[in-house]
Amino acid sequence: MIHWEQSRTLLSFPQVGLHLSWYGIFFSLGIFLSSFAGIRLATVLCKDPNMRKELKTGLENFALGALLVIVIGARAFYVLFYGGRFYFENPSEIIKIWKGGLSSHGAIIALVIWSAAFSRFHIRRLPMLSVTYICDICGAVFGVAALLICVGNFMNQEILGTPTSMPWGVVFANDSSLIARHPVQLYEGVSYLLLSLVLYWLCYRGSIRLGSGYSAAGALIGVASIRFCAEFFKTHQGSWLGEESLLTIGQWLSIPMVFLGIGILWIASKKREP
Repeated sequence: MIHWEQSRTLLSFPQVGLHLSWYGIFFSLGIFLSSFAGIRLATVLCKDPNMRKELKTGLENFALGALLVIVIGARAFYVLFYGGRFYFENPSEIIKIWKGGLSSHGAIIALVIWSAAFSRFHIRRLPMLSVTYICDICGAVFGVAALLICVGNFMNQEILGTPTSMPWGVVFANDSSLIARHPVQLYEGVSYLLLSLVLYWLCYRGSIRLGSGYSAAGALIGVASIRFCAEFFKTHQGSWLGEESLLTIGQWLSIPMVFLGIGILWIASKKREP
């Protein structure tokens, strides 16, 4: 059994009202490392040496915009699907993301939309930057960001797991019940990393071609499946569905992702047919 009493705040400057949280550090670091890995993967696999520098610059611009878009999408989904009436009654709280409250489903949807918008404005200059190309890169490298964000959840002592008698159960200091719980944040984060590493390796060795859609589809189906299973080890979240509901809000939101991934696989397979 592990007793976890780590403070949520890494550094605090009360004089100026600035508090640097572990979650914020891990979130930013995760996005940076995933972006670096994605740009590296794309440039290594680019066969045209004259295009590599321009491709690198384009993907760096995509990554900068993605950071903002991910935060907006993740926050919007959390407010709509997990916040209940609280944010409608207290709209000023919506912008206070430092208090927590980001949805991974919203981050994924926002990233797909940003990929489509970015591709539309840059594909004439860089024909390789199709929506599927960008999404395939994201699918291959998302795991680092996902793992670190989940570690941030663990450090913040949020998204708690169900009770367990296993020796690796964690007793969180902010949990009034003070019972050992599954470190579900780490289960989920490590699973995402392993999925992403497999997709990265397949892309790197050429088994999956960037732009085919297979990496993006694999990531969507894999992430949704992992999230669906992880929900069974989490305490109840959200206000719209009660604890007696057949599925959690996270599971309901994961189901469309599976069908979207299957649809992308079907389209990709049709393109390969002679």
